[in-house]
Amino acid sequence: MDEGVLHLRNGDLSVDVSRFGGSLLSASYRGIFFLKPTPTAGLASRLLGAEASFPLVPYGNRIEANAFDFGGKRFLMQPNTADPYCLHGDGWLAEWEVISQTRSLATLRYVHCSEPSSPYVYETIQTVKLADDGVAISLSVANKSDIPLPYGLGFHPFFPRTPRTRLKAQAGRYWTERAGHLPDVSISVPEGLDFAASRPLPAHWINNAFDGWNGTAWMEWPEDGLCLSLTADSIFRCFMIYSPDAHADFFCFEPMSHLPNAHNMIASGGLVTLMPEQNLAGSMRLHPAALPPPILHKH
Repeated sequence: MDEGVLHLRNGDLSVDVSRFGGSLLSASYRGIFFLKPTPTAGLASRLLGAEASFPLVPYGNRIEANAFDFGGKRFLMQPNTADPYCLHGDGWLAEWEVISQTRSLATLRYVHCSEPSSPYVYETIQTVKLADDGVAISLSVANKSDIPLPYGLGFHPFFPRTPRTRLKAQAGRYWTERAGHLPDVSISVPEGLDFAASRPLPAHWINNAFDGWNGTAWMEWPEDGLCLSLTADSIFRCFMIYSPDAHADFFCFEPMSHLPNAHNMIASGGLVTLMPEQNLAGSMRLHPAALPPPILHKH
């Protein structure tokens, strides 16, 4: 058994979970990946070089200028990767403790203590549970600081990208991207990026936030005869889509409780203020299945 890797199995489902970063290293259905192990370029501080999904806690994406104002105070932070901005919080870069494990369930915990580079002090718990029809990933965070702070949660899964991959996910608004990979302005969802109906991914770079999400998504990989239903709790009103281009073999669809750079947005962009000892929790469920064959119409 690999050190630090938990091997979960249930029927056609197979998931490997790592203590390092609380990451899912792979997830497959009948031997076919529906979460794809993907190297994370440029992150020299990572303990592992590839993962298929990782938790976003106590926030997701970037904080511009590594600083934010809250409660009449200015909080300064430090970059945590090769990226110039604070990225994806702390959980994905830390070693987690295994609280419990069975053949089809693993519960891990990470405690982030006080440090000069961040105002956050918290405890987070993640549970990965395999059922007959899919995988449920639950994440919670409790504020262990003595002051209220804005918190958010999210998931960063890497899905396979094939030439015929299709995605369906309805959103109310779309955020353009500006320098530093930060959101710029909110506009109506462009026609070419409107996934309200199932459509292929764009051939060009995409790294954008969508909000007003209903918490459901549908993906298809016709080459592999595979489809997947994703559902997320109501706290996840936003999602990010990231993929470099049509030549990439992955894309990211990231449920988030808040927008990128929410710390520096009016009304906190979806972040939730937690008083000391208060907590925030949410779950994402992935249901892979064999793709039904197309219906042939006789003429």
